[in-house]
Amino acid sequence: MTPDTTLERLRRQARLPDAPAAVARLIEPLLLEAAGPGAEPVSLTLDYGPTASPGAAVVVEAAVERATRTLVFAHGRLLAPDGAVLATASAVFRRSGETSKAV
Repeated sequence: MTPDTTLERLRRQARLPDAPAAVARLIEPLLLEAAGPGAEPVSLTLDYGPTASPGAAVVVEAAVERATRTLVFAHGRLLAPDGAVLATASAVFRRSGETSKAV
């Protein structure tokens, strides 16, 4: 992920789900949290790396790469305890309501 000096990277501990597609259930909520209030998903792309056993401890990270008045571009990673990247995600969120007017 590209470091961003103005926005904080979010990080959570989790357990690896039993299906590869379920990885989205781990990453998307943290990406949404990073995007901020009033953000609505437009797209989510997942890229999978090496497999790990279901139930394994993982770390989920998310950070905003860039934000405009109406869109937020965020990236996330799913990491094994040894730091191996198990999956990466990129997402675009639309800001809606009062949040987009205030920025």
